[in-house]
Amino acid sequence: MLARWRSDTLNQTVTMTVRVESMVQDKAAVRPVVTAAPHRVFFLAGAAQLVVALLFWLAVLTGWYLPGALVVRLAIFGAAAHIFLMLYGLFTFFVFGFLMTTFPRWLGVQPIERPRYVSIALVMVLGMACYYGGVFVGRQLAVAGVAIYVAGWIGGLATLLQVWRRSDKADKRYVLFPFGCVSAGCAGAIVYAWWLGTQQSELLTIATAAGFWLYLVPLIVAVSYRMIPFFSSRVLDDYAVVKPGWTLPATLVCVAAHFALTVGGWAEWTVFPDLPLALLAAWHAWRWQFFRSLRVPLLGMLHVSFAWLAIAMGFFAAQSVLRLTGASFDLELAPLHALGIGYITGMVVAMASRVSLGHSGRPLIAGWATLWAFLIVQLAAIARVLAEIPPFQNHRSGLWLVLIAAAVWLIAFIPWSLRFGMMYLRPRIDGRPG
Repeated sequence: MLARWRSDTLNQTVTMTVRVESMVQDKAAVRPVVTAAPHRVFFLAGAAQLVVALLFWLAVLTGWYLPGALVVRLAIFGAAAHIFLMLYGLFTFFVFGFLMTTFPRWLGVQPIERPRYVSIALVMVLGMACYYGGVFVGRQLAVAGVAIYVAGWIGGLATLLQVWRRSDKADKRYVLFPFGCVSAGCAGAIVYAWWLGTQQSELLTIATAAGFWLYLVPLIVAVSYRMIPFFSSRVLDDYAVVKPGWTLPATLVCVAAHFALTVGGWAEWTVFPDLPLALLAAWHAWRWQFFRSLRVPLLGMLHVSFAWLAIAMGFFAAQSVLRLTGASFDLELAPLHALGIGYITGMVVAMASRVSLGHSGRPLIAGWATLWAFLIVQLAAIARVLAEIPPFQNHRSGLWLVLIAAAVWLIAFIPWSLRFGMMYLRPRIDGRPG
């Protein structure tokens, strides 16, 4: 009987051990899927931010504009928090997810090690969580959050620089342009943290201008310049690739001049860099065969987003002329939102959707979630631009358009984030690694 008891106990122990090992193996099987490639972990964080950042902003706006609505109490002025979240705390996840995936391929080196990019992503997520807490609790926590976030950002830059150094390619200078833009963005985030600690208004101006003109705009132009002709040539017959060598230097001159004039207090003179950049973008949109691209929705999304750059810079040029001539009205924030929603957000959605589909083994076809998100983003951009233009400007109807734009953003990105978020949590459907 004792022998039987020992035998039963041994069998139960073995069974329990097998179950525990099976559970551990199951967890180990899930974990690598989420972190199997840089774009998975970073895009997942970015998809969450697309919803959370605007959910926060919509809550703030309703408290400001809707009578009887709950007013959200903040330790930081809501508009300043919105600036950081949109310029530095949202798109940067997509930027690192894209660059950490493409840099090794562009430069012909081994992929970045999993522990490296996972640790960077986790540090940045922790920093962003602390920042959100600081927005409600106090500036000290917000400063700590930005500091942690920047530490992860610097780790990402160091990783990309190591990839560049390992490459044996003869001409690898072209990747220094996007690397420089991301470095400028890191510097802008540091300036924002400085503003949080000192409350010097000029620092917030510098951080805002750097986020647009030294970071996101030139970076996305650089990515557009490389990827739009390439993708177009893959799906359009008899497509002539147009990639003039002067495009990126000309873009850098224009955005650097706009930045310098803005922070120097001469924003009314930005027509001189803004108009050439608008014409440059319009010329590229035409030469890249905008109308032909619309036949392929996933490709057309890239071209439509790029066309917003020409529209936005046209608005900036018109704004400058209105101020120089002493007009009785101006366009207020219309140019910034045409640029931020129409161009930057539209391009991120188009590029992230394409990368996610391709790297999950799925066909490069825009499904309902992709088309829904992109089309609704266009409506959000139009609504937000109209809110700043007479007769809606400084009128209650303009306030409603602001609220509609924020609500429409959420309507666009909740299904998109759920759809693509599930892709990042699941293995590739073609069975390949990554």
